[in-house]
Amino acid sequence: MSFPFIKLKIFFHHLPHFFLFFLLLLCTGCGTSLTNYYFGDLFGKSKSSTIERSAEQLALDGMQQMRDKDYDDALKSFQQLKEHYPYSKYAILAELKLGDAHFYNKDYSNAALAYEEFARLHPRNEVIPYVLYQIGMCHFLSFSTVDRDQEETRLAMEAFQKLIQTHPQSEYAQRGKKQLFECQKRIVAHEFQVGQFYFRLEQYASAKVRLDMIKDTYPEAVKDLGYQDEIDQMLAKCATEVVKEKKKPSIWTRIGF
Repeated sequence: MSFPFIKLKIFFHHLPHFFLFFLLLLCTGCGTSLTNYYFGDLFGKSKSSTIERSAEQLALDGMQQMRDKDYDDALKSFQQLKEHYPYSKYAILAELKLGDAHFYNKDYSNAALAYEEFARLHPRNEVIPYVLYQIGMCHFLSFSTVDRDQEETRLAMEAFQKLIQTHPQSEYAQRGKKQLFECQKRIVAHEFQVGQFYFRLEQYASAKVRLDMIKDTYPEAVKDLGYQDEIDQMLAKCATEVVKEKKKPSIWTRIGF
């Protein structure tokens, strides 16, 4: 047997020992978190213990910052938790509390985005009724005045309606019903102002369309706002004037065609 062949045989014989020695060097010499993560179980330590402790600390920090109303720092803690430990059991908490931190910081647009992402990622989670309610409130609180476009109010109505339809027995559905009624009153107030505007311009057909819509669609909101009598009076005038307008000869007839 040749000498080189004997050396090769000895090398392969000790190869498992070399590999084990290499692992020991990684764990004792380097002490990296990567080593602990992948090989922790081999040495009697959970591979995720360090990660979970770090994630848990960020979660605790964020919750304390929320209690202290330090929403900017809470956002940083939850964002770091979400980005650095996406597979931690605390990650889902971070996703939810990002919405809350934005919401209580009165950043309603980013709060709505965070809540919507949570609902998309966790549609069966038990907190979804709360999330849908918060989405509605984000749009509801983004309202400016009744004379402006009511898109935010309509988005709030959609969220509250979805909540009521999908989770009718939840406590948030009951809250959603109250907020939905407030949204309806906003729509009525807006359309009533528009109807009044057309009425004063003697554009009776346009006024009638607006006033009929709110009277037929949101009768309880009309009543609650005390608009019923004034709407009835304006609609009576509109009906008379629209009939007159229909009987009036067209411009082509008046000029001889």
